[in-house]
Amino acid sequence: MSILEKQLIIDSPIEILFSVLTTSNEIVKYFPLKEVISDWNVGAEVLYKGEVEDVPFTDYGKIIELSAPHTYAYQYWSDNHGTERSEENLVTIRYELQEIADRTQLTLIQENLPTAELYDLMNDKVWDFLLNELKQFAEKKGLQSA
Repeated sequence: MSILEKQLIIDSPIEILFSVLTTSNEIVKYFPLKEVISDWNVGAEVLYKGEVEDVPFTDYGKIIELSAPHTYAYQYWSDNHGTERSEENLVTIRYELQEIADRTQLTLIQENLPTAELYDLMNDKVWDFLLNELKQFAEKKGLQSA
């Protein structure tokens, strides 16, 4: 499957944006998740737990890069993707942050989605919604810290 890439400018300092992407109790404030569990180190597990249409799911991830304040990447398998839990079914999500004056350019890259249908759903609906929620939260947090 092809690589999904989204990019947007967020009116927030890079350090604040990186922090809200990598702090468990912050993530659940802007992404529709119930719980995020990790000790936030490279090689550590990261679990994203939530519900889609009243069906619980868990994304079982492993942090593969954590370079403050520029990069956060992890690979994961989700029990709601309809695939077996195996190496070839791991999906990678990478957040790249670049400081532009007092704003931050966020690039999201998602690789290895298992089906064209899931790619289209993530590209056309899910990431636009999620990144908008992240943007609103980080910008509000940036204003509060100014």
